[in-house]
Amino acid sequence: MSFKRTLMACTVAIAGAAMAQQAPTEIQMWMGLTGPSGELLSRFGDDFNKSQNEYRVVVSFKGQYPEQRAAAVAAFRAGNPPHIMQMFDAGSGDMIQARGAILPVSDVFKRANIRFDPADFIAPARGYYGLPNGDLLSMPFNVSTAVLFYNKDAFRKAGLNPEQPPRTWPEVIEAAGKIRSTNAAACGFTTTWLAWIMLEQFSSRHNLQMGTLSNGRGGLGTSLTVSNPMNVRMVQTLVDMQKDKRFDYGGRSNDAAAKFISGECAMLTQSSGGLGAIARDAKFEFGTAQLPYWPDVEGAPYATTIGGASLWVFNAPNRSDHEFRGVAKFLDYLRSDKVMTEWAKTTGFLPATNSAFKAMKDEGFFAQNPGRDVPILSLIEGAKGEHTNGYRFGRWTEIRDIYHEEVERALQGRQTAAQAMVNFERRGNALLRAFERSAN
Repeated sequence: MSFKRTLMACTVAIAGAAMAQQAPTEIQMWMGLTGPSGELLSRFGDDFNKSQNEYRVVVSFKGQYPEQRAAAVAAFRAGNPPHIMQMFDAGSGDMIQARGAILPVSDVFKRANIRFDPADFIAPARGYYGLPNGDLLSMPFNVSTAVLFYNKDAFRKAGLNPEQPPRTWPEVIEAAGKIRSTNAAACGFTTTWLAWIMLEQFSSRHNLQMGTLSNGRGGLGTSLTVSNPMNVRMVQTLVDMQKDKRFDYGGRSNDAAAKFISGECAMLTQSSGGLGAIARDAKFEFGTAQLPYWPDVEGAPYATTIGGASLWVFNAPNRSDHEFRGVAKFLDYLRSDKVMTEWAKTTGFLPATNSAFKAMKDEGFFAQNPGRDVPILSLIEGAKGEHTNGYRFGRWTEIRDIYHEEVERALQGRQTAAQAMVNFERRGNALLRAFERSAN
């Protein structure tokens, strides 16, 4: 009996060990997306889980990007951050300075012995999230840039050619004037994401420096250099156009999209990632064009720059090589042509890899969906300049809000456009100095 009990105990122990060995290792990913895009990203996690039994990815929404970043850093300090976090472009400077918290994604793949070539990603994404040695800090995923959407029905009503959208800011001003004078729409033009489009994308489009040390990419000690004539001119243009509703301010984030979708405004500058909602909800024919530029700027139009978000990998004291291999495997799955093409087709974000872009071209997707290639062509065909690879400033989300505050004061007639830019630069530099003190 003793022998039988011993044998049974051994059998149970072996079976228990086998079950423990088979239990999938959990990989936590935090995302900053809601709605259809968030649902699709969650489904990608489920699909990966069904494809293998070694790992179980859990995709969770933990708040908008700024709140999510703060929660992740707090979790890191407590020793239990997520394995992967989706973070928007403006948070890159903060992520880089979270010392010891982040592992460059290129290193994660090397550690897992899985092939990873940054050259597989479209050049603008490599430039934005890359290191001087060519490695990538984070993996580009929901890539976007700024574009101009326009209401073709309103253009026809105003006597404008619906197949010839405005290319330059003078053409936008003229078109907005005709739209208002013919009452083709209640407002000519509006914009979402004021700072991202009218400062960050605007600067790239005209190869304007936003700050010293290569727009902050050279490290701490950078200072903003935004109180220049071009930025003043753009703010003054908005101030002038709003007087007769050629421009109508719609808020700091995405709220202005509703003014376009409802037909109230005939033109909208917006993230290319907003196309899905426009296509679903607009009751008129619309077109997509590249972001306008001022034609008197030498070399313009330059390429727009990357928006959207990328995937960052967190370190942790007790995180095993087995976990990091799971992270690499899931990221490898997300960058596959199958996932990247479905993501781009469904959401309106851009394919982040060259092969996914080629696959969509080869199958005729862009030919069958006119305008869907506009944003990626804006990124890859525009002239490249010293200041078209984006920026890395700490506390940029807060600095963006300073820009909003100062431009709103100009729109309200409480200060000039020039004063708005001087005040923004001064207040923004004060936050950069505070960020440096906290980073040291």
